[in-house]
Amino acid sequence: MGPAVDLWKETEMGKTKKKYEKLREKIKLWEDKKTKKAKRKLHKTERGVEKTKLKAMQRYSEDNERIEIIVASARANAYERQMKEELKVKQKANLMRITGRGGPSIHASESNKL
Repeated sequence: MGPAVDLWKETEMGKTKKKYEKLREKIKLWEDKKTKKAKRKLHKTERGVEKTKLKAMQRYSEDNERIEIIVASARANAYERQMKEELKVKQKANLMRITGRGGPSIHASESNKL
């Protein structure tokens, strides 16, 4: 019985080792598969973040360009209005000098001086 038991024991041990070697191989394959999948997902997310960041920067740049155009136009219009108002004041002052007539604000300031 001794040698037969030893033979059976060796056979069963061999089967058990093979079974668990296959199981370890399956576990390793599963680990590799999941690791690769996680890495792909990470890269995809990073690309998505980069794209989102790039889009946000592009949108910011476009918004700034639009704002600069609007501001430049508003400044130019304000400058034009200022020049027109100043020209009107100068023309009115010249007219007052020529005619000798002052506006109501001038008469009020002259009477205050007296």
